[in-house]
Amino acid sequence: MTQAFQSPGFATLAAGRAVETRLVEDRWQAVAWEVGTDRRRVVTDRPGGVHLSEIEPDGGAIWWFDADGSGEGRWRREPFAGGTDAEALPGVPPGRAYGVAFDRTGALAAVSVGVDGASHCYIGPPAGEARLIGSAPGYLGLADLSPDGRLLALGGRPDGDDAVLLWPADGRPDGALRLAGSCRLRLWPIEFNPLAAAGPELLLVVEEEERYTVATWRADTGLRRRPGLSFDSQITAGWYQGPRGVLIQHERAGRSRLLLADLGPPDGRGPAGRTPSTREIGTPGGTIHDLSSAPDGTLHCVWSRESTPPRPLVLRPGAEAADVPDPDGGGTDRSRSRRWTPRAYGRIHSFVSTPAGPGPWPTLFLVHGGPATHDRDSYDPRVNVLVEHGYAVVRTNYRGSTGYGARWQHDYGHRVGLAQIEDLAAVRADLVADGTALAARTGLCGFSWGGYLTLLAMGAQPELWSLGLAAQPIADYPDAYRTTTPALRELDRELFGGSPEDVPERYRAADPRAYVHRVRSPVLLIASRTDERCPPGQVARYAADLRRLAVPHEVLWVDGGHYSRRTADHRSVLAAMVRFAGRVWPAPPLRAPRGDGPGGPDEPMEGGEQP
Repeated sequence: MTQAFQSPGFATLAAGRAVETRLVEDRWQAVAWEVGTDRRRVVTDRPGGVHLSEIEPDGGAIWWFDADGSGEGRWRREPFAGGTDAEALPGVPPGRAYGVAFDRTGALAAVSVGVDGASHCYIGPPAGEARLIGSAPGYLGLADLSPDGRLLALGGRPDGDDAVLLWPADGRPDGALRLAGSCRLRLWPIEFNPLAAAGPELLLVVEEEERYTVATWRADTGLRRRPGLSFDSQITAGWYQGPRGVLIQHERAGRSRLLLADLGPPDGRGPAGRTPSTREIGTPGGTIHDLSSAPDGTLHCVWSRESTPPRPLVLRPGAEAADVPDPDGGGTDRSRSRRWTPRAYGRIHSFVSTPAGPGPWPTLFLVHGGPATHDRDSYDPRVNVLVEHGYAVVRTNYRGSTGYGARWQHDYGHRVGLAQIEDLAAVRADLVADGTALAARTGLCGFSWGGYLTLLAMGAQPELWSLGLAAQPIADYPDAYRTTTPALRELDRELFGGSPEDVPERYRAADPRAYVHRVRSPVLLIASRTDERCPPGQVARYAADLRRLAVPHEVLWVDGGHYSRRTADHRSVLAAMVRFAGRVWPAPPLRAPRGDGPGGPDEPMEGGEQP
């Protein structure tokens, strides 16, 4: 076995049992972990891998989501010690996994599944028949089931009427509650307090007035913000140890930090204006990708930094900062730097990695997806491969990225795509001017929404970019909206301020196909015929446009849907990108990535298509 993909999930009532998602023979699988003996047993052997796994509170069984190539499937269950697996909740139809939760003892489990454009929530005893609690159109993610099993918390669009829904487990419609968001108030439900003594207490994150604040909800107090736990950029939080303890992860400018807070009395009694006490937990810098707490309070993280691949990191909150392990010694790498490009609306942050020796270099912008995510001080194997081939690699956190505050994420006037590629162009100009980037050889490489920005920029800014590498992209925005998943349609309505029918001019301005006639440099398109997020039909139509316009391009169809769970698939996609870039920019001489062996510069490119 190799590294863990996620931090372990611990059985709250059986301290010695946990579940992990680990890389086993090149595929992610669910693994049962006996903590005391450090023994592990591989639970699943799915050809396509597994990306979601859970453990029941008493440690009696492991759950995993058994999905097909399109992401649809069912939850399955197997005893922790081994045995025959079976449906975890019979009666739940196959669909997309929108969340799973258990009550305090594990006597009840709840799931939300997406089927035919709607979300359906079911509850029942593990391995017993499930009953439908409620349904709603679009996407509703299940955040948690209250410890007493009586209330479910679900989250919809953070700024919408269904930002937080509280459904009674008995299915009574008159008992449902709703916390609505707005353009000035966004809400995210996190989890119920496992130790609350006076009824369910829900932990939330609230975004308003350009701050991110920890909040709680109870039936008798309503939504209560904690002003002493307010931050200038994105956070997530979770209950920790005692009945009032909260663990907060704060993301800012590509780095993570952890804090512990004590909320004080749940009823608000105590000194007037009391600010929650907080203390920072020492970390070695870099990025915490995933985090969980063991029953004894030990924190288990998946951690990395630019120079260090992801690895498990165990933190003990009581330790002094000097005792915090630094897995790679905290060394610096002069070939990696951070750049800030000033603009009238703020500073654009980029991570830049360069080959050894003097520049300028052929330069690829590795454009992140989302857009509600950000590039971090974290390890990305694609960067190393591209740098080894002689390219400078730039990862830019354009407007719309998280980690830089609410204004940076939202305040660009619904100019979807256009604002982001303006930021990429500004960073490009900065790097050309300082001798980092070779002006005639700057290109774009993106996956998913990053692939979308790649195609948009190739047509809207053809004079700037001489190469485009787009994997699983949006190539026709109006069509992608109509054919994608309900969750992504919700995201698009938030980004654009409506649907293509509501604001057609915004979708036209942001649509790569509207600019395809201006593309003049080679483009590589990589797509999957089972991709439900960025469906294949719209990519095929964009490729037909390139063919009709005689633009040099290549189309590669791959397996695995939008995001394959097999690491070999990711290596082959990157190898195809390296091959294509080597033909477009034939000098300096390229070396094959280890174990992949891409072809040479004499392979055909004009209008090519590979199965």
